[in-house]
Amino acid sequence: MHESDTLDISKLKLIPVAEITIGQYIINLGSVIETERLQQHYNLIISRLNEKQVIKFTDDAVLAVI
Repeated sequence: MHESDTLDISKLKLIPVAEITIGQYIINLGSVIETERLQQHYNLIISRLNEKQVIKFTDDAVLAVI
């Protein structure tokens, strides 16, 4: 394993879904291009694999971003 293969976890932040903003990068998903608050959940529109993907999260979800 090379030093470049390791993850610097000091750059990770855990953020409640309600505080996610456009442009943040969610670990293992992609960059947030839109957020939508609905009655019982949040929709995050993510740019992933050159496509827009809508992913639903519960109100109490906490996400890892860099």
